[in-house]
Amino acid sequence: MKGQEKMPQEKILLVDDEPNILEMLAVGLEDEEYRILEATDGKEALAQVKKEKPCLVLLDIRMPDMDGIQVLRQIKEIDKAISVIMITGYGGMETVLETMKLGAYDYLTKPVNLEKVKVLVRRALEAQRLAQEVTSLRSKLEEKYKLENIVGKHPKMFEVYKMMGRVMSNKATVLILGETGTGKEVVAQAIHFNGLLKDGPFVAVDCASLPSDLLESELFGHERGAFTNAIAQKVGKFELANKGTLFLDEIGNLTLATQVRLLRFLQERRIERVGGTKSIELDVRIIAATNLDLERAVKEGSFREDLYYRLNVVTIPLPPLRERRDDIPLFVEHFLQKFKSESGGKVKRTLPET
Repeated sequence: MKGQEKMPQEKILLVDDEPNILEMLAVGLEDEEYRILEATDGKEALAQVKKEKPCLVLLDIRMPDMDGIQVLRQIKEIDKAISVIMITGYGGMETVLETMKLGAYDYLTKPVNLEKVKVLVRRALEAQRLAQEVTSLRSKLEEKYKLENIVGKHPKMFEVYKMMGRVMSNKATVLILGETGTGKEVVAQAIHFNGLLKDGPFVAVDCASLPSDLLESELFGHERGAFTNAIAQKVGKFELANKGTLFLDEIGNLTLATQVRLLRFLQERRIERVGGTKSIELDVRIIAATNLDLERAVKEGSFREDLYYRLNVVTIPLPPLRERRDDIPLFVEHFLQKFKSESGGKVKRTLPET
């Protein structure tokens, strides 16, 4: 549309010492509306990488003076995010495997098929965009769950921060105790996104919100035909949280049968789907939370004593706001700034009576 702002062209650097291949690739990819850069040797290619910062490099392996493997290694030292597709007409799989280990996205063999080049270039650029989106989202999550964003300067909160700091450097099971509204999930998220597992998933389950007959399937998954309406296999929250953290909110609401399954996982670090026999080994950190008195529940027989001790490795009690009234002005300011940001500055101040 006339007058519409154009998206910036993605830069692709072509590196080959054969002019006919450079020309063929350049003409073919210019049709796809990329901005094409060219280099005929490794030294020139690295200079272009530093100056132009291309999104993608198509790099010949066999070149004079500096081969493609040396160039690839230096490109990744300059910027790991640059995608590199190797072009080879010589050498076997050993050379190709070496380039993949060094971070190449993929490879092409000579004689080069232009349609294959276009498909591979599109895939590489799409993978790069997705990786950039993931990095951006992760950065936003880490910013959102920074310790400074947890509100509270009362001495009881400093004890909470101290305990949180201790568990961020390991993968110990954590039990968070507190009334509804004390911020148990916020604390769990802060531990995860500032800890060893921050690059893994954070999966939250409210154990009080699901009927007991569905909760086991939700947590552990099920096999097809495990029960009525189980028409397909389902992956549970435990598997979704692999290499990350599973937050079990209101854990005091688990049935005794589900407690047995959870205890087994904490003992063996493996699960079985409902209706299945295959043992699935998982690396999942458990952070549990409850507003119930679990010691009392153990005495009453509604909560397993062995599970309680497995969960109670590190306990973080959260004080209710009525016990730290000095923090109320901080909450007012926190929410005022939050609403200002969300409303584009329309919320100006709070009334004195607030």
